[in-house]
Amino acid sequence: MKTATKAAADKPHPVHKARLNALQLAVWENEYDVEGETRTFHTVQLERNYRDKNDQWQKTSQLRESDLGDAIALLQNAQQFLIKNGN
Repeated sequence: MKTATKAAADKPHPVHKARLNALQLAVWENEYDVEGETRTFHTVQLERNYRDKNDQWQKTSQLRESDLGDAIALLQNAQQFLIKNGN
């Protein structure tokens, strides 16, 4: 059985994840201080998984033309998550 190390346990995780075919999306929550007040903002990461010529899994931010419909659906999913959660 694999045991998580303290560093792995402390590693930040996305607040939302979604996957559609070869694409995966993650929404990250970030905080920063403005004049002593903590503010929260979100970033969205979209990646495509593929196998390289050595049959190893890789990730890229470059999308194929055929990925655009899935990318739109995932981005709408992220928007709905953020709206639903008051962000």
